[in-house]
Amino acid sequence: MTGTLHTDPTTAALSRACEEAWQIALSARATFQHGTIAYVASLIREALPDAAAITIDTDEAELYEIRDASGQPLYRAPFTPASPLGDSAADDINDLLAQVLPFGGLEDAGWETAAERLPYMTVRLPGAPEVDRRKAHGFAATPFLMLDVRAEFTAGRRAFTVDGPHPLHQRETRDRIRAAMANAGYDVPDGALTVTAHGRLTQGATAADLAIAVTALAAAGRCDPSVLRTVAFIGELGLDGRVLPVPDVNGAVRTAYASGYTTAVVAEDDLSNVDVAGIGIHGVDNLHLAMTLMQHFEAK
Repeated sequence: MTGTLHTDPTTAALSRACEEAWQIALSARATFQHGTIAYVASLIREALPDAAAITIDTDEAELYEIRDASGQPLYRAPFTPASPLGDSAADDINDLLAQVLPFGGLEDAGWETAAERLPYMTVRLPGAPEVDRRKAHGFAATPFLMLDVRAEFTAGRRAFTVDGPHPLHQRETRDRIRAAMANAGYDVPDGALTVTAHGRLTQGATAADLAIAVTALAAAGRCDPSVLRTVAFIGELGLDGRVLPVPDVNGAVRTAYASGYTTAVVAEDDLSNVDVAGIGIHGVDNLHLAMTLMQHFEAK
């Protein structure tokens, strides 16, 4: 019995009592959280019966947005003209949120980080219909850093938004990639596509185009998102869907290799310029061929 920890009966009883109290507190917190959101849902639906989800500014403990099941906004703070949700109802909701937020444990209660990123968090309201929501996670390599690209597709009214990688060129990036997808033959199903490139670039941002497009299409169901996990994408997209070469493709491939990626996809015109050992390199002429390659990886 050498090495066995001996605990006296009093300490053991106190330990059990502490554990039991902790479990009771967790249960009470969950009941409080779910009850509060049910109450908030009731207040909101008196004015907006189609409300399905809300987004909260958790730092300010204030309601930020209310959306329907298709993801379309019904209300956005500080106010929405012509919205039937009045100031009094919004104040009551904010008071309820201010009471529940300090207890924490929001993720355990089903809250998620919103597209606006922290401190904004989103929670689905009780009774809301299940939403067809799919996500994908891809990676873009540049000579400077790896960009973490995340996409989410939600069935409903069509919308396409891109956040990053160059903060001043987001609309230009979105329009270029949307045109490239359409001209490559990819008509995205009805729904909202939101893509976020985590990592800011002041130069070389267009090298992330291919990663953004492939990740968006994976979220929209054009390939299995799991095939993107070990692939780094390096390429600018033309409006016609062509994959264009980028400056310092070798530097970008070296970044991918140093970050542990086993495969890189580059423009066909860049293939002969790559001189990095230890990583598989594939060249593609256009976005359609890039997606065909992803489907080939999926079939393996």
